[in-house]
Amino acid sequence: MAGTVLLPDGVDVSFAEIERTLTRLARDGQRPSAGRALTATVVVVGETPALASAAEALARLGESEGVRAVLIAEGAHPAPAVRVGAQAVALTGVRARFIDNAVAALRLSSLPTVVWWRGGSVDALDSVATLADRLILDVDAPDEEWRRASAYFENTVVTAIRWTRLTRWRALLAHLFDLPSVREAARAVTALEIAAPDVWAARLYAGWLRSTLPMRDTAIRLRHVDGDPGTGLESVALRTAGDFAITLQVVPARTCVAASVEGAGSADASRVVPLGSPGLTALVGQELGIRTRDIAFERALMAALEIPA
Repeated sequence: MAGTVLLPDGVDVSFAEIERTLTRLARDGQRPSAGRALTATVVVVGETPALASAAEALARLGESEGVRAVLIAEGAHPAPAVRVGAQAVALTGVRARFIDNAVAALRLSSLPTVVWWRGGSVDALDSVATLADRLILDVDAPDEEWRRASAYFENTVVTAIRWTRLTRWRALLAHLFDLPSVREAARAVTALEIAAPDVWAARLYAGWLRSTLPMRDTAIRLRHVDGDPGTGLESVALRTAGDFAITLQVVPARTCVAASVEGAGSADASRVVPLGSPGLTALVGQELGIRTRDIAFERALMAALEIPA
């Protein structure tokens, strides 16, 4: 998206004027969150188009959540451009080795720091992760970020937007396992097939299943299909060598996921759940509401690395 300007309604300032400008905007009532207690610093790192969509999501979120948003676009300028808007600070052209300095200078030390990683030099990610209380991975092809993530687990809560998109899919399948006959039959699953517009989401879901069920010898097939990545997946099928099968499928209206169980020595079962909002505002809002370490995600991510994309 050539020509994208971060914080188009903002003002250009020097780095030294950032805090003074934010204070003035709050005093003048130009921030929707003026007077509301801040709850976190949300630092978004990535290319300008990815930052623009993140800024829009955070602006909507700012109507209900008090956050300091810091947008950092990597570049090679000796003096990055600085812009302050009603709810955020944007730095454009920051050299990779200085991104951690920018984060350290602009985060509020008394509040949690959430780093929303939307792309950039992965070497910069290592230093930024040490400053984050929570790291949200959100890039198109996250292979290198995933491989580095385990080094952060002990000191930083790590998660991913893809994981949040898969919440309803995970919950639906988990509910099916409330049926004793399903739990028993699933011990013998021999084949797993996942179709998705985003094969990385399919890989993560397969990793979750592999880290949860006895599936070391299960044949796993991930299949790319056209569609909206916002739905998370398109379909999931688990089968045994016998007549047992679990199928999850997006319904034609694209608003719900339908699940069905066949076999398992009992009456067939089916359930339908809404997908929920696929928008960035809803997804990031969910992430900001969680502070604790997600062991299930960590195990799923490590298992996903063993599954070819």
